[in-house]
Amino acid sequence: MSATLVAMVVATGAAFAQLPPGSIGNAGRMPDTMSPGALPPPPTPPAAPVMAPPAPYPSTQSMTRDRIQSQDYKVQRLQQRPDGSWKADVTRDAVPTRPQGVPKKITILPNGQMIEEW
Repeated sequence: MSATLVAMVVATGAAFAQLPPGSIGNAGRMPDTMSPGALPPPPTPPAAPVMAPPAPYPSTQSMTRDRIQSQDYKVQRLQQRPDGSWKADVTRDAVPTRPQGVPKKITILPNGQMIEEW
């Protein structure tokens, strides 16, 4: 009978030894990493930022064309000059509110000034 009792105690001891830390079977002890004096785990480094390709520069030709067309002109030809200005051959329907006539050429300077030539 004493051999049976010893076998039960050994089996029970082995079963309690495999319980997870902090469970009721091991008297509620916390693992060493959770004790109040333990250092917190090291912080994880932030994810590296993903570099997006730079945005392309806006097309100054299309912006110039849009600006001229917003004044009710039809752009026939548009060319950039060496000084950075844009020269446009344009047409526009004649209406009674424009008695001076219809400009034939428009120059847009780099500073944004618009010069109409008759």
